[in-house]
Formats: sequence, C-alpha cells, structure tokens
Amino acid sequence: FLTFIIAQIILFMEIIMGMFGNEFIAAFYCTGWVKSRKLSSCDKILTCLVMSRIFYLGICVANFCIFVSPPGPLQLVKVQRTFGFLWLFSNTVCLWFTSCLSIFYCVMITNCDLPLFLQMKQKISAMVPKILLGSLLVTSNIYICIPTGDLCSNCTVAAKSWVVSYFYVILLYSAASFIPFIIFLSSSIQLIVSLWRHTRNMQHNATSFWDPSTEVHVRANKAMISCLILYIFNFAAVSINTLPLCVTDSSWTPAITSIMAVAFPSGHSLILILINPKLKQAMVRILRRIKCHLRKEIF
Repeated sequence: FLTFIIAQIILFMEIIMGMFGNEFIAAFYCTGWVKSRKLSSCDKILTCLVMSRIFYLGICVANFCIFVSPPGPLQLVKVQRTFGFLWLFSNTVCLWFTSCLSIFYCVMITNCDLPLFLQMKQKISAMVPKILLGSLLVTSNIYICIPTGDLCSNCTVAAKSWVVSYFYVILLYSAASFIPFIIFLSSSIQLIVSLWRHTRNMQHNATSFWDPSTEVHVRANKAMISCLILYIFNFAAVSINTLPLCVTDSSWTPAITSIMAVAFPSGHSLILILINPKLKQAMVRILRRIKCHLRKEIF
C-alpha cells in the first residue's frame, strides 16, 4: 500500500510537470502563430506533438481521478475500459508525432549526398502537414478497427468477447507503436553517425571544431538521445502494462510502469525547453516575473 501511495504521488508530480511544460510550449507557438500568422515546419510538428501529449496527460489525470474516487463496480469497469482504450490511442499518436519530429531533424540536419535524400530535404517542409495528418489517420484507422461493441456489457458471452477484443487491442497497439519506434531509432542512429562524420571532417580539415553547424548537430543529438532513452522506457512500460495481471506482479508493476510511461511526455517537454534557445529565454522571463511577483507579495 505504501508503494502505491508513493507511486501515485510521483505520478501526480510528473503529470503536473508535464502539463506545465507542454502547455507552455503550446502557448508559446500558438502565440507566435497568432502574431506572425505562420509557423515553421519544425514548429508545426512540435505544436502537434505537445497538443497530443496534453491530451495524453489529460487521460492520465482522468485515470488518476477514477482510482481516487471510483464510481459503482459496473460503471467503473466501463469507464476503465474506455479510458484504457483512449490511453493507448493517445500514447500511440504521441509516438507517431515524435517519430515525425525525428524524421524532420534527420532530413534537415544530416549531411548526405544521395539524390533521394537531397530531394527529401528540399520537399520536407511541404510534406510536414501531410506526414502529420497521415500519422493521425493511420493511428485512427488502426484503432477504429477494434471491435468495441461489447465493452459495456456484463454477460458471460460479452466477457469472452472482451477477452478477445483485449488481446486484439494489444496486438494492434504493438504493431502501431513498433513502427514509429523503429523510425525514431533509425533517425537517431543516422543523426549520431552524421555528427561523428561532421566532427571527423572538421578535425581532418584543421578548421574550428565548434562552428554553427556543429552546434546544431550537438543540440539535435542531445534532444534525440535523451528522447530515445525516455522513448525506450515508455515503450517498455506500456508494453508491460498491457500484459495480463497473471503475468506481472499486480502489487508494484502497474505503479512503476505508469511512472515510466508518463516520464516520456513530461521529461521530453522539459528537454525541448532547455535545448531550444527561444523556449528557454521565454521560460526564464516567466520565472523572473513569478519571482518578482512573489517578492512583492512577501515584502
């Protein structure tokens, strides 16, 4: 019981931190879009990504409230199944949008002389809206195929149908989440290799090691590597969390996996703020205003 309480406190703090970070990024880019009436391709991906993560964390908050103040037994089962489905769906959308961001970083930053790669670099900005919409449609179509008609029934036949539907959901989630995981892993490896080649060429040419292009490479690699670590934890946690309780330890496994799963959308938002100079400066200005406001109230 103590483990459950501690895990819920940590999970709640992660959700609060994640909501603050993602809402800050969304507000920053939406304000910029209102002022200039345009967004860069990278900003479009980031806006869609943080919006999906806000929705995902909102589902986590709803699940948290269900456990704190559960309704009646039958109603609880219905609500838990519905939000469990929405949790898997929103997490999959987040993974696809994260992979879209990795593709954009890889294409725009990686140095490659292949004709196909150069062509992609020229057209990637125009392709971003289509890639984002395509990712959302692919995820939606996968989950629409799930038979959910028996989710709200309590008869024996419906219970058996739910078991079949449950394993069908897990199978589809595994397929839907494994593809963006491979895409993100490939993009990360490509970026790391590109940075290694770039630094080797600069040392070979006896030029300054730390130039603007190197700065861009290093910043992108920091984001990708840290995101990759959190991505792996999230992928493993959600995969374990979807296993039947008879396979896992029901006392601590759900608590630990929930913390690991939420750490990705929450932690990555803070990483994005720290590595992005514009977001970092805006965050510093806000914190300074809050600090000044608190000083005025105290004194």
